[in-house]
Amino acid sequence: MTQPVEETSTVRTTEQSWSTSLRAIANKAVQDKAHRFGGLYRLLNQANLRECFYQLRKDAAPGVDGVTFKEYEKNLDEHLRSLVQRLRNKSYRARLVRRKYIPKGNGKLRPLGIPALEDKLVQCAVAQILSAIFEADFLPCSYGYRPGRSPLDAVRELTEALYRGRFEFVVEADIKGFFDHLRHDWLIRMLEQRINDGAMVRLVRKWLRAGILEAEGRIEHPETGTPQGGIVSPVLANVYLHYVLDLWFERRVRKANRGQSRLFRFADDFVCCFDYRHEASAFEQAVKERLGKFGLELALDKTQTLRFGRGGGGHNGRFDFLGFEFRWEKSRTRGHAIVKRRTSRKKLRGAVARFTEWIRENRHEKIGELMKSVADKHRGHWNYYGVIGNSKSLGQYRTESCRALFKWVNRRSQKRSYTWRAFNRLLQRFAVPMPRIVEGAKETLGLKDKPGWNEQQVRGMNLLGAHYQASRA
Repeated sequence: MTQPVEETSTVRTTEQSWSTSLRAIANKAVQDKAHRFGGLYRLLNQANLRECFYQLRKDAAPGVDGVTFKEYEKNLDEHLRSLVQRLRNKSYRARLVRRKYIPKGNGKLRPLGIPALEDKLVQCAVAQILSAIFEADFLPCSYGYRPGRSPLDAVRELTEALYRGRFEFVVEADIKGFFDHLRHDWLIRMLEQRINDGAMVRLVRKWLRAGILEAEGRIEHPETGTPQGGIVSPVLANVYLHYVLDLWFERRVRKANRGQSRLFRFADDFVCCFDYRHEASAFEQAVKERLGKFGLELALDKTQTLRFGRGGGGHNGRFDFLGFEFRWEKSRTRGHAIVKRRTSRKKLRGAVARFTEWIRENRHEKIGELMKSVADKHRGHWNYYGVIGNSKSLGQYRTESCRALFKWVNRRSQKRSYTWRAFNRLLQRFAVPMPRIVEGAKETLGLKDKPGWNEQQVRGMNLLGAHYQASRA
């Protein structure tokens, strides 16, 4: 990697609000794509950290220090003065990260890292600084953990591309244990493409090297990865995959292909569309080599190349992305093939299982509070999965979740039980919503053309490695 341009800037912090400082950084990052920012560490002052403190979740689980939001707030000014002093004299130390495991939809457990409250606070500030800088560089193909973008944006724009485009083949891929395996040395070099502030970089290093406290008391000191659950982890992950995957795909893969190709990525989950089978197959092999250079590998059980085109007929496959199964199907009203989406079987089973477990654990709550939460959970499910053509899956979720609810509310007490008629009146009384499609037709097949990225956005070429063509040899 060539040495980054030695250019610095000092960020003025006096008489500037936190939001004003972030806007100034973002504007500079857009205006000068080669600019490297200095003076960022000075933004970690008492006024800015106070503003970030009130952006933290008040009900978040405490870290190894056991300190909650409310406890820290009691003497907030005193705590912030102490924290800022430690940051200034470089005596701030990242505490151990408490590891917690939560169930995944496939029955496995996902490890989450819960930092101590002060670490969350400083990470909150640093994450916003990094986002202000790197949002100017991130490409349109990246949807995860970015302001103004969501999983549904990725789902809708992928649907539009498949329906409007000429793509015939899809590579569905997932990076195995991404958050546990990204290499610290590469990540620091990527950050330094835009940051010329040694104190800020050392701060990130401290979090990357922080020990992890397992439930049984064992302490691990990972040499790779960034804990899922850390506030700064999502933007660090996006920076890493911006250089590892997004830029490489745009500058090497697309330019080497004869046909069209597009990448859609949400965090470590991505889908690539191609016109030709040989180019899709070449990419699947090349991306394995590309990821390997940066300490990553594909999850083979979640990676496949399949036929997926308008003219594929019965030879078309199906693939999952962000909780939806995509497939081609003949429209009963239009008479031609359209891209249909439904809740993936795995996600549907997982959603029902989580709801059932939640009901079992909370069945003794007051009926009014319980039903209010039930209504919120159903509403949230419809808001995400309520896409055109997914009515059957929504109905399945409603049926299974209400069956579980009926079972457990009837176990609350021996004195009262509900018939199905009384149970339906209960649902109506507390306005538990019926399944509904919340997506409009214009959101799926009438998307306006989005502005593409230009050559100025595609920077950091020294991180791209060998030519894509060479990787196919």
